[in-house]
Amino acid sequence: MKQTHSPVLLKISTVFLVVVLTAASGPCVYGQKINAKKMIEEMIAGRRTQTLIPALTETYGSFSVKRAYQIQRQLARELSKELGALAGYKVAYASKAAQKQFGMTEPARGPLFRLQRVPNGSKLPVDTFREMTLETEIAFTIGKWIDHEFENVAQIKNHVRWVHTAFDAGDYRFKADAAPKVQDQIASGVGAHVFVLGPAVCPSQVDVDALRLKLIRNGQVLADSPATDVMGSPWNSLLWCANHVVKLGGTLEPGAVVVTGTAAPAYRAKGDGIKGDYIGDCGPLGKVTMTLD
Repeated sequence: MKQTHSPVLLKISTVFLVVVLTAASGPCVYGQKINAKKMIEEMIAGRRTQTLIPALTETYGSFSVKRAYQIQRQLARELSKELGALAGYKVAYASKAAQKQFGMTEPARGPLFRLQRVPNGSKLPVDTFREMTLETEIAFTIGKWIDHEFENVAQIKNHVRWVHTAFDAGDYRFKADAAPKVQDQIASGVGAHVFVLGPAVCPSQVDVDALRLKLIRNGQVLADSPATDVMGSPWNSLLWCANHVVKLGGTLEPGAVVVTGTAAPAYRAKGDGIKGDYIGDCGPLGKVTMTLD
């Protein structure tokens, strides 16, 4: 997969997106049909106009996690028309505490697109986000094609080319009183919006599990946690994500990126609270920086 850096995040709000779906509705789930076409139209309209939407499960009824990933895949096909090819995935709910809070037994993932990647050191306008959630994380760039599941971390390490310090800068999609469920978050792509990668480091040259994930805004440390808070190791998060993608019929191509999540609370802000100079610091792995103004 060829990676291309976009100097400016393409904003969906400036274009009109025509949605063409082959199926108007999904299967009967929990006693009622889920109208995937309407759901995806609403999510895309919300992105285009930067309007927060109600929880999908409130509007369309309950649906399973499996169905949520099916909806996410349909949404991704439409978004790729404006955001470019699939660039990889972000992992969410990477801590046991977060999984317990939402009654989950595993993390979740969402797609990242080529034009959602911005160069390290970028300056972006505040209105890039409606409500930003920002985290410092570890990211991996895949070096060899992944089309089968792995039994352990040692096996997947042979398929990784680079490791990076990364920013996962999400955009919250739901109204303040929506109380979205895990299914809502998964279907909408778990907030994926902008990601930034730091210097590419050979995995053999850094002990990922010995790193700390530090987030700094205007010189103030907002979060500082050990990398091992992420599922015991960011490598475990990568292993889970790759196996989950393959299990649901996908692959990870060379050049794909997996941003592995964090156990620390995200910095969440809107309006003027978004403004600032941000640094993600993972010590020997290097830094990422971003300015929002």
